[in-house]
Amino acid sequence: MEGNRKSPLLFQRLSKGFTALVLIAMLGGAIWLLSHTQLGGQIRHRDFKGASELVHRFVHHHRLTAPLVYLAIYIPFAVLALPIWPFQLLAGVGFGLYEGILLSVIGSTVGSTITVFIARWIAGDWFRQRVESRMEQLKKLDELLGHNGFLFVMTVRLIPFLPFGLFNYALGLSQISYMDIILGTALGTIPPIFLHVAVGAHYNPMRSWGSDIVITCLTLVLLTPLILRYLRPQWFKKIGVE
Repeated sequence: MEGNRKSPLLFQRLSKGFTALVLIAMLGGAIWLLSHTQLGGQIRHRDFKGASELVHRFVHHHRLTAPLVYLAIYIPFAVLALPIWPFQLLAGVGFGLYEGILLSVIGSTVGSTITVFIARWIAGDWFRQRVESRMEQLKKLDELLGHNGFLFVMTVRLIPFLPFGLFNYALGLSQISYMDIILGTALGTIPPIFLHVAVGAHYNPMRSWGSDIVITCLTLVLLTPLILRYLRPQWFKKIGVE
């Protein structure tokens, strides 16, 4: 019996150790990209003109695989809580406004989901047992966020200056469901990502004012549930949101 109890615990520890090694390997890959590649050097020195030319040529010659390469770089940077806005700028350069937004939203959503999973797997149980259990207010806040996860995540994503990666790890310590995190991230990141991708795509609002209207309307639509949440709380109680 003692051996049976130790086996799952040993497997859990080995899995967490393996996850930590994967994160270290990803960090090493990010450092290598920034330190030993032409693109990385241009990003470090904020030479976005040179980086833009390099990305434009790469996408032109590797049109089918370029989106996969972009996501393969973008997602680890998101998971490691490293800045992702430079890649959003370059997405506008290489893929244009709409495809750049789509790829960046996919990368942000996938990166956020992976980060939350890692945080919960490594520290979720420890946080609830050692920290949250001793702080009643924190426990009540966690339960409240669990009931309002989608609105909370989406609202925070609409604020462009909040640290995307660090917030993902904080979400991993909460009770917010994966579905709320996925939907809130996918919808809430569209407006701030639009701002960065548009700069890279040399977006001219005087020529494409229709896109500005669409993004503005989308932002207002996304904010509407949050506004109604506090103006008409009884509506939300009927669907189980307290």
